[in-house]
Amino acid sequence: MPDLTQAQVYDLLNRPTPLWLAGIDLSKVMLIGANLRDSDLRNANLRGANLSGASLRGAKLEGADLRGANFYRAKLNGAKLHKAKHSEAEFHEANLREARLLDVVAHNVDFQDAQMQQAVFTRADLTGSNLNGAHCRGANFFGTNTTGVQADTAHLAGALLPTGEFAEGTLVNREES
Repeated sequence: MPDLTQAQVYDLLNRPTPLWLAGIDLSKVMLIGANLRDSDLRNANLRGANLSGASLRGAKLEGADLRGANFYRAKLNGAKLHKAKHSEAEFHEANLREARLLDVVAHNVDFQDAQMQQAVFTRADLTGSNLNGAHCRGANFFGTNTTGVQADTAHLAGALLPTGEFAEGTLVNREES
């Protein structure tokens, strides 16, 4: 797909949502605060894009390339991110409540202080990711690879962990009363 001009991106983002952007190349594009609620971004290339503060509530991001993308304080609650590539992405303070991240590769992702209540990470690979301060109450991590995950201060009450129990050194619950 050819690169979009800044004017084309501006025009696209000022259309009524939801937008159909399946397969589009938005790599390295500045989408700060963009309204992409309920949009179809399946298989889109958002590699290195800046989506800080963007609204992606209910968006379909299955198979999308999100490597190195910045989702700082983005709203992704209810988003579908199955089989997306997240490595090196930034989800610091993002809202991922009830998001579905099945079969994702999310190496070295920053989920610090993210809201991830009832999020589903089934069969995800979170190797080396940071979940410190993340709110994961009721989240599902069944079958997830948590090798090297930093989660000493994650809030995990009611979360289903990979093995059904707490693994030493990973996904440790130190939730305050």
